Amino acid sequence: MKRFYLNGILSLFMLLVTLACGDNNKNYPTDYVGFEKSTHTHNYDVNSNEETITIKVMAINKKDEDRKIKLTVNKSAIFGKAYKLVDNEVTIKAGSKSATATVKIYPKKVIKGTFIQVQCAPQWKDAENTQLSIKLIPK
Repeated sequence: MKRFYLNGILSLFMLLVTLACGDNNKNYPTDYVGFEKSTHTHNYDVNSNEETITIKVMAINKKDEDRKIKLTVNKSAIFGKAYKLVDNEVTIKAGSKSATATVKIYPKKVIKGTFIQVQCAPQWKDAENTQLSIKLIPK
């Protein structure tokens, strides 16, 4: 009888642990495609000529087809010469959940307090656009 109760308690415990460790993507909509976070900071070396920032574009679910996403950055007359978006379009391959894009920054042209705003626009109907703010901080 003791063994029966022990097995029952262990089974109940395992069930509770399984329920407690649910899906960590529950904060995102089920069809979300966009940036992993909405803000990012990048520490750059003031004396370097060029640096790269890698941006991750993610999807919550895998799909059987490729998904194209257009990326744009804010370009202003003052801050626009300090950075450049290398990848204007990324593709999340079929069976994958992420893709990466690259932004080049030119530290000698960066003005203190510069933010880079990257917009993500999935190229299918009813998809929502997302935005990533990258704060550039000198080392």
